[in-house]
Parts: sequence; C-alpha cells; structure tokens
Amino acid sequence: MLRKEDEHPAFLHWNETHSTNRLPREIYRTLIERLDNLPKSRIKALDERLEATMREMGVTFDISRDRAWGMRPWICDLLPQVFAAEEWSLVGKALAQRMKAFELFLRDIYGGREILRSGTLPVQPVLGSPFYQHAASGLPLPGGAFLHLSGASFCRLPDGRMAFKHHYFSNASGISYMMQNRRALARVLPQSFGNLPIASIAEVPTAILENLHALSGGGEPRAVLLSPGSGSAVYSEHAFLARRMGIPLVQGGDLLVLNDALYLKTVSGLEKVDIIYSRVSDPWLDPMVFRRDSLLGVSGLVHCIRRGSVVLVNAIGSQLADDRALLPFSTTIIRFYLGERPVLPGLPTYWLGDIDQRELVLADIASYTIRPLYGERIVLGGDGKRPTEKACEEACHEILQNASGYVAQPQDCDATTITYHDGRRKERRQDHIIFALRGADGNPEVFESALTRTSTESSPYTSNELGGGSKDTWVEDTADTSPQDRQPVREVALPSQHVGSRVAEAFYWVGRYLERASSLAGMIRVIETLELEELNPTERTLYRPVWNKILPPLENPEGVTRRNISSPAGRHRLALDLKEPDSVAKTVTKAARNAESILECLSLEAWGVLASLRGNFSRVRFRPKAAEAAITSATKKVCDDVSSRVPEFFGMAEATMLADGGWAFCEIGQLIERAIITANALQSILKKSGARSGDESEHEEEIRLSAFLRLLNSRDIYRRVYQMRIEEVPLLELLWQNPDAPRSVTRCLQGCINRLQQTREINSPATRRTLGGFEHLLEDTMQTHWQGLLDAGGEGARTRGSELLKRTLDLHHLISDGFLNHQVFIHSEIQPNLFGPKNAL
Repeated sequence: MLRKEDEHPAFLHWNETHSTNRLPREIYRTLIERLDNLPKSRIKALDERLEATMREMGVTFDISRDRAWGMRPWICDLLPQVFAAEEWSLVGKALAQRMKAFELFLRDIYGGREILRSGTLPVQPVLGSPFYQHAASGLPLPGGAFLHLSGASFCRLPDGRMAFKHHYFSNASGISYMMQNRRALARVLPQSFGNLPIASIAEVPTAILENLHALSGGGEPRAVLLSPGSGSAVYSEHAFLARRMGIPLVQGGDLLVLNDALYLKTVSGLEKVDIIYSRVSDPWLDPMVFRRDSLLGVSGLVHCIRRGSVVLVNAIGSQLADDRALLPFSTTIIRFYLGERPVLPGLPTYWLGDIDQRELVLADIASYTIRPLYGERIVLGGDGKRPTEKACEEACHEILQNASGYVAQPQDCDATTITYHDGRRKERRQDHIIFALRGADGNPEVFESALTRTSTESSPYTSNELGGGSKDTWVEDTADTSPQDRQPVREVALPSQHVGSRVAEAFYWVGRYLERASSLAGMIRVIETLELEELNPTERTLYRPVWNKILPPLENPEGVTRRNISSPAGRHRLALDLKEPDSVAKTVTKAARNAESILECLSLEAWGVLASLRGNFSRVRFRPKAAEAAITSATKKVCDDVSSRVPEFFGMAEATMLADGGWAFCEIGQLIERAIITANALQSILKKSGARSGDESEHEEEIRLSAFLRLLNSRDIYRRVYQMRIEEVPLLELLWQNPDAPRSVTRCLQGCINRLQQTREINSPATRRTLGGFEHLLEDTMQTHWQGLLDAGGEGARTRGSELLKRTLDLHHLISDGFLNHQVFIHSEIQPNLFGPKNAL
C-alpha cells in the first residue's frame, strides 16, 4: 500500500515498473509477480538478509562517523532495475558522445581556449569556476587525455524519455556499489537471475587496471589507489576496488616525493609508484600547489607529474567538467567540438549566475530543485513535493547571496519505481549513474550496468549522501562471445608484494586488540563459571584476589580505582561498557575500526566474521541498572561470542587470505599481546612468592595457583605436562619457558621470530634489528633459573620477572620503530635506484 503522500504527488513522474493501466511492464512482470507472491514475513526476512549481507561484505555509505558499532550499511532493494538492450545501447552512445565532447573541451580550456575566443561560451562560468585549476595548464596528460574513468547520471522525463542530469566525469564514484549490489542480490535471491540473460560486470576492475597499466608506456608499473582515508563515506568503495584490482589502497601520508619521483612507504623501504588512480579532489592533492591546509595529498606530487615520473588518473583539471554551471551549455559543447546533435538531451538546467535564467527560476522557484555547483546538497526541492512558502523564501535569500554558485533543474524528473521493504511494496523515486572507461582507441566503453539510486523511507532524495538507497541494475545481454574470441592471457612479471607501513600498523593493532578482547572475555567466562560452582567462602576469598590482579592494565581516569571483576556488575561493566577504555566491547570496536581501514587487504570471509561479532555487540547493550540475572546473562552471551568468534576470525583469515607481510603483522600483534598478558599475569604470582603466611596451607596455595591457571586457560595443559599438583616453579617454567604451551612467553616470542624470518626483506636493517631484539629476549627467558631465584627468598625472582615484563612490553617499540612508524630506512641494497652501489644511508 502506498503512503498517502505518494498517492497524489505534487509533480508528474514516469512510472518505471508499471504502465498506465497499473499492470507491470513486461520486462518486470515475472520479477514483480515472484516477489508479490511471497508472504510479507518472507519479504521482510529477505530484506533483512540483504542488509546483513551488505554489512558482512563491508559495504557501507555514511557521512556520520560517530556510530559506536560501525557505519550504516549500503541499502539495496530486492527488485532490480532492468534495461532492454536497445534502450541501453542508446544510453551508452549518449554517454560516449558526452565524454568525447568534454574531453575536447578540457583540452581546449587548458590549451588554446578556442571556444572562449570564438564567443561560443561565456568566459565567466568557465574561467571563473571554482573547479578551474590554473596549475593544470601545461601538465602532461596520461595517455594524452584528461578523462579515463568517468560517470554521469541520467533520469526519466515525465514522458519517459531519458535525459542527462549531472556529470561525474572527474570522479566516477559508485562503481563498486554497482558491483556489490549484483553480488549481494545473487546471494540472497539467486532464483531471480534465471529468466533473463544479464550482461556481466565481473571484469570491470580488471578492465580499469589494464587501462591504468596501458598509460605507463610499458613494463609492469606500480599502481596505487589514492583515497582520503577511512573517514570518507565511500571508503568501502575504495577498498573494494583496490582489492579487486590487486593494488595498494594508500593515503597521502603513505607516499613520499624524493628525487623527483613518488614512493610508497613499505615495511621494506621505499617503493616507486608509477600510476595513481586518485579518488581525492584536485584542491587536496598537493599542498604545495593547491590548498596549503590539505592533509590528504602529497607535497610535491604536481612536480612529479610535470616531470613525467608519475601518472595521475583522472588528470588534474578534470573536475571542471563536473561544474553544474556548464550543464546548460552541454549541447553547445557537443556541437562545437563534434559537430553533432546530442544523442540524448540534458535535463533542462539553469545557471543562476545568468540574470535572465535566475529571474525565470525565481518567478516559479517551487517547481525547481536548487543545487550548488558541486556536491549533493540540495537547497530546495529534490523530493518531488511542492515546498512551503517559507522554504522558498529561505532558498531565495541564500541564492541571492551568491547566485553564480547555484543551478536549478525541474522537479518533474526522475521516474517512480517500487521497492520492497519491511514486508511491503512501496513507491519510490529513482535515477541512475552510468560509467565508462576510455578504451585503447580513445573511444569510451560503457559498462553494462549502472548504479540505480532510489529514495527511501527515511529520505525523499535519491542521492546516497542524503540517505538514498539503490537497486541492482540489469542490462539485457545480446552478445554471444565464444571462448576463442577472448583475448589470451598475457605473461607478466609478478608485481611487488611489499606491504605499506600503514597497512602493517592496522593489521598489527587488529591482532593486539582481538587478543586482548579474547583474553579478557575468557577470564570473565571463567569467573562466571566459578561463581556457579560450590565453593566455600574461604575458597572464594582465595580466588578473588587473583582475578583482580592479573587483569590487563586499564586506562582509568585519574582518581578512579581500577574496576574489579568480583561482582556481576563489575564483570558486566568490563564486558560491555564502551566508556571503559579496555572493556571487551571497546576493544572489539577498536579492532573493527582498524580492520575497516584496510578492507582492501582483508578477505570478505574474515571481515564477515568480524562484522558479525561487532553487530552482535550492537544488539546486547550495557545496562548497569538491570536486574542481576539480566546483566549476568548479557555478560555471558557477549563473552561466549568473543571467545568463539576471535579464533574463527584468525582461522578464516589464515584459510582465505594471502599469507603476505600484512597478515604476518596481525599474527605478530596477537602474539605480542598474548606474551604481555602472560608476563603481566605472572608478576601477580611472583609478588606472592615467599610471602605466604603461616596460616596459609599448601591446599590454599594450590587453590590460588589453580585459579591463576584457569584464568589463563592453562590448567589442563599444566596437568598434561607435569601430572602433579600445581606448584609455583613448574607454573613459572610452563608459562615463561615451555615452547609448546599456547600462552607461554617463549612460544609467543618464537612465533614472532618465525614470522619476521619469513618476510621478503630479511636482510633489511629494520628486520635484522628487530629480530635481534626478539632473539636476545628469548635467549634470556630460556636461561632463567626460577627454582634458584625462588630458593634465594623470592626477591630475585620478582626482580627478574619485572625485568622480563618490561622487555616484553618494549617489543612493541621494536616493531613500531622498525616497521610501523612510517620511518624510511633506505639502503643501497634495497633501493639501488636512489643510491650508487657503494652508498648507503
């Protein structure tokens, strides 16, 4: 059932899915009937599963970054958008025509400016555009062109004709969402794909990568994808494309200009970068040329482009083609450079910097959508409804402050469609973004799908930045490509697998945080179990001091005593309170955020485990005032979940990810954190050494030591190794020196050494120095004689334990200084292009 306001829209819109007699159009008939025949509960379940699939795949789009449990997942509908082959062919020709015309326009504006000299186009909206970059004049163009990967949005006019709405020539944002919609829908509703031959888009990332490589002029160039970082709403798109293209996803701080060339900081030193696929806007690319306050770009990048040592796609200056002030002149530009009529019209657009166009719009402003020249913000309209008089007055006031910064388009555009949400069919508005890649012959090749954007229940706008959703977009496939027509696979040299220092750092902290969360959750689980056992009061008083002394250090505010876990409320707080810096919930959140920053390096299966774990925390909230039974149940639930999901994450990652240097740092982080927790816990035992009162029996000491081993999940291991009652010296030897015990410091150190020895640059100064530190600590740990130190009164054992604990904590600084802190270690053996064979720095 449609909402009341949808039954009588203020403006006319073409109905995409139904004809005038309210019957489904033939191309949609089977799809709609299949969904309509499902019960509401089934529709709702499928919709929820589709949302969960998007979350597990890490597909997000959210401007807000203050959500404790991650960004809003991408919204996709159960009913796809379908284009007939003939209609899509027309759209493709129209986009290719526009890309050719605006490519020639950009070359002209940053060159001879013939279109301006002839008076065909006014000067002010071109050279006065905030997107005109004077620094682009004279820069070498990659492959001789500005535009290589571009997009444009189009919509339906009220009579059903298609028209171009906006240009996204410089930044083709949305390609990965187009592909992820297909992948998610295929998982949730695979039966929908059986009745229609659909064009494949699986090879889109490969086509983009091959295009980038072709711009290098030969060889096997090093390409990277430059992103603003995880703070970007579309970071998951950048991660997906980088993962599917097999190239590093980098940020400005990962790159360095040296000797007129651009380098990537890796854990093995500097690695030359030849091609940048940029998703950073021009003004932020180089603070030496553009915005001085930019932290997103690379100082000296434009100089490298000018010297020809690096290629940037799309070329600097391309953003001028996206200025909405040029949309009214699209037909003029096409005719001037191509001598052709537009294949498809543009949506009537009025630039309000022109007084005649401004007066026309202001006379009936309620009929228009008012937008700035760039971005998705809407000043007025855009929701298909007639605005209020007050809203119109406020829009007029804003426009008159800077009229040249706005354009207007009629509101009676965008088709209506139906979506399935919450078990019901609803009417929504939609438009589309299509994408094209410049081919080897210079002609744009349009991808056979689109990002169809829809309005949602929470947002009347189609723009995803304003809360809109999307649909998978199907194009009828009429091609019949036989296997012999396919291009043969060319032989190539393997690209470098060096890991960026930022990626290694994120992996390292994922490992540390997950191990910390798992250890604390395991301790809480043990205590919850012990509380249910039949222990007498004396035994409980012996257990409880141990519980509180071996907790990992917490970062409590000054003056606040450390929380203890002797009560259900205390354990609940340590499990679920996000205000506790080292609570299980907070630690899992930190791990997930680090993982989000390197989505391109994580397998979807591994990320799915972590996303599911984080999602479970969002459903079990911290409720300190609830009844004791409720908080005990919630605490147990989340700790059980963490204890099972963290090992699942590591196991899934090991089974599905490339065993390269990046993953090695995750394992190193896990092992270092485990060694630190064990060493810190052992200090609580050593502090009690030699301090037993005369009233403390051997039985009471065994209770205390048994509690200690249970909290470290090592009691049964102790029994297997020693087959005797628990005593202090065997316990110390087991957890400090046994090479087979999972939590022993020795085993953790040896595991780190093994992983460091497997790195590609074993002879680099950083690796040698770090290995030396680990090996020295391992040797000293193995040579410690605990029996003799304890026989001497216990003070020597405590001193030795403190020394080993401090050195174990210092391992973090060895790893950080050697690999993670973006320090550049340059050596002639690994950087011969920077130094002569006899020089080293």
